[in-house]
Amino acid sequence: MTAAHSVLGASSMHRWSACPGSVRLIATVPARAGSRYAEEGTDAHAYAAWCLDAGKRPHESHKTQKAISDRAFAITDELIEAVAVYYDYAMDAQDDGDKLLIEQRFDLSSVHPGCFGTADAVIWKPAEKLLIVVDYKHGAGIMVSPENNPQLMYYALGALIHSKLPAERVRMAIVQPRGNGDPIKEWEIDALDLLDFRMELKRYAVATEIRDAPLSPGDHCRFCPAAAVCPAIKDRANALAKQVFAPATAYDPEKLKLALDSREYLKAWLKSLDEFAYAEAEAGRCPPGYKLVDKRATRKWRDEGDTIEALQKAGMKDDVIFEPRSLKSPTQMEKVVAPAKLVEYIVKESSGHVLAPESDKRPAIKLAATEVFTPINVDLVTDCPTFLRRAPQPASETA
Repeated sequence: MTAAHSVLGASSMHRWSACPGSVRLIATVPARAGSRYAEEGTDAHAYAAWCLDAGKRPHESHKTQKAISDRAFAITDELIEAVAVYYDYAMDAQDDGDKLLIEQRFDLSSVHPGCFGTADAVIWKPAEKLLIVVDYKHGAGIMVSPENNPQLMYYALGALIHSKLPAERVRMAIVQPRGNGDPIKEWEIDALDLLDFRMELKRYAVATEIRDAPLSPGDHCRFCPAAAVCPAIKDRANALAKQVFAPATAYDPEKLKLALDSREYLKAWLKSLDEFAYAEAEAGRCPPGYKLVDKRATRKWRDEGDTIEALQKAGMKDDVIFEPRSLKSPTQMEKVVAPAKLVEYIVKESSGHVLAPESDKRPAIKLAATEVFTPINVDLVTDCPTFLRRAPQPASETA
């Protein structure tokens, strides 16, 4: 399998099965760093796999663990609580004699070139001839159902074929502890029925290779790398605006409902558009009519230790100097100390860049050559923690 084939990976099937044209469109846009939400998902999966592999339930003490993945991340109380739901489900589903497979990679190129994936957890129950395939979803918000879910059936089919176990039934489970409903949902089918899904998977994959494969906006647009430049989303937004907000006394309630139903992915499109334009500007390709400027500078203490020492020497009491557990901000301290006495302790720093119209009064930023021409990392991005990796893996989106 090559990186080019990664577009048909199981983790992104929720998108390309619904919008086959997205595969071709994504190939036209520059690769971007993953979003904060994608990184959270990757970190959560790494932590969950580590806990299952070590047989250790997520716990407060793990916050000091540094050997979980090759990328440092914070193990927060929220992460511990979420992963514990997944860990408990996977452990409770096992009986004596059962087998647990963690981050089980599979190759379905026999179905169609480029089809592959990694099942989060696979449990084989030989006494029942039952294969359980568990998909952990760390994302918050809308719940995902496992019933007739093509993406989950893709994972289950891969696990069934790869394991070569004599399963008669396959139970698919989605564990989504941060969603807005029941955190665990299951769906079970006959193993032979799951094998029949091969033809459907093939049909989905072939559809992405058609020259004029259609673009179909929907909830799957929220994390599409090409959402910012997708003409179908733009056309849908324009059409909805014309239909719903036409200068007429009456309106079609059904069209208003369509507009309301489309809010989330249209919001995601606008957010993706802003992020894409900002990334282009940071790379030295600023859109016409815009420029990079410093964000509004906020004042902060140059050195908190020196400031505290100076204020205490001046006779200031701690309840005046400090907020609970922290030093007050420069603006707060100027209410009780003459601003002129604090000038040497204050420095103004911008927190980064922001894209603004050329009419903005702030000066444009001149990027250094090292900022514009960033060295390209040719290593493949993987969705498997280092401690489980056996061979280079193709890139894929994070579930």
